[in-house]
Amino acid sequence: MIKRLAVIAIMVVVAPLAAQSGGRGRIPPRPRLPRDADTCDAYAYYEQGLALLTEDPHDAAAAFWWAQRLSPATAEPYYAERIALLMDDPSLLRGYVEENARTLASADVRRIDSLQLRALDLDPFFPEQLDAELIVAYFKDIVRADLRAQGADVGESEIDFYVRSAIADADMDTRVWLAFGRGDYREAVDYWGRQERSRRKDAHLRARRAQAYLLLGLPDSALAELDSALAIARRADAERMRYVYDSKARWEYERGRLAELQGRDSAAREAYQRTLVEDLAFEPAHVRLAVVALRVADTAAAIAELQRAVAIDAGEYTSRLTLGALDAARGAADSATAELRRAIEIEPWVALPHLLLAQARETAGDRDGAVAEYRRFLALAARGDPSLDTARQRIAALTAPTP
Repeated sequence: MIKRLAVIAIMVVVAPLAAQSGGRGRIPPRPRLPRDADTCDAYAYYEQGLALLTEDPHDAAAAFWWAQRLSPATAEPYYAERIALLMDDPSLLRGYVEENARTLASADVRRIDSLQLRALDLDPFFPEQLDAELIVAYFKDIVRADLRAQGADVGESEIDFYVRSAIADADMDTRVWLAFGRGDYREAVDYWGRQERSRRKDAHLRARRAQAYLLLGLPDSALAELDSALAIARRADAERMRYVYDSKARWEYERGRLAELQGRDSAAREAYQRTLVEDLAFEPAHVRLAVVALRVADTAAAIAELQRAVAIDAGEYTSRLTLGALDAARGAADSATAELRRAIEIEPWVALPHLLLAQARETAGDRDGAVAEYRRFLALAARGDPSLDTARQRIAALTAPTP
């Protein structure tokens, strides 16, 4: 029953980022934050979303959306918006969890699943701890519906009691996934290990166990599970893969990310290349190949991979941003300006592109343009941004009277 829940940076100079596409649709109003919160800080919106999630998932989804806009390279806000959108619609949530064919084929679910895929592109191994909230919300909806059918009038504390009882009576798969969502990765690893004996052809099970192993701090065991998942998948007909995110390309990509975490750049490069053999249009693999190339100072290879990523997705923010940064670093101010302005069009609330664009305009001798971009950076940057003083100093220097 809960199986549907189980799956659905590149460097700019030295900063880790990752792929982000445009085309976001309707813009929700910015949620009101606590009085002392920084309205330019993505984490402030993420925290507000967490605070609202149980009681007001609709506004929580908006807060997570704004966290994405201020930090488009972070996986958790995309995942969290998916959770909030499901929790905001009990009927949709129930159909989703129970794998109702019409629900799963709906445009709403396709959009929701796209958020999960974006999060997995950014970080395949992030802890999906809000699944625990989702599972509880699902059972709470069932309990409320049953009590209404019986004509019972009970308070929230009694509903919580019935929810705990329903979860205790649930199947073991559901209870283990709840434990995983609450951070008990050891229980998940042990249970899924026992399940592997009877589910020898379940590649997905091994991929999920790999995530649990990594979150336990056991990367070698995680790699062994991913290898097993890929071996099973290669023996199977590709058309039998159950979900879009159960794919050999995605699991090769995960092997690459795992190799990067272990500092094995050569193995990471090979895994990303195998990803592209499986799916040449898998844009995140091009982005990660650029990361690996930058670490060995192969700027030409990095630029080539970023250009491939942009060709796949013209609204891809990070590749535009990074191409602009690389062009600026090599003194190509005009091409840097073009790429950075496109990045700003894609994600207009992010501060960093304005800082890089200001530096590019300085290189081009455009003093007024540089000052304008430094000021825009100051308006958008979070209070703790380490580049604030640099921007202020450059404005002072560029606007100082000429002797």
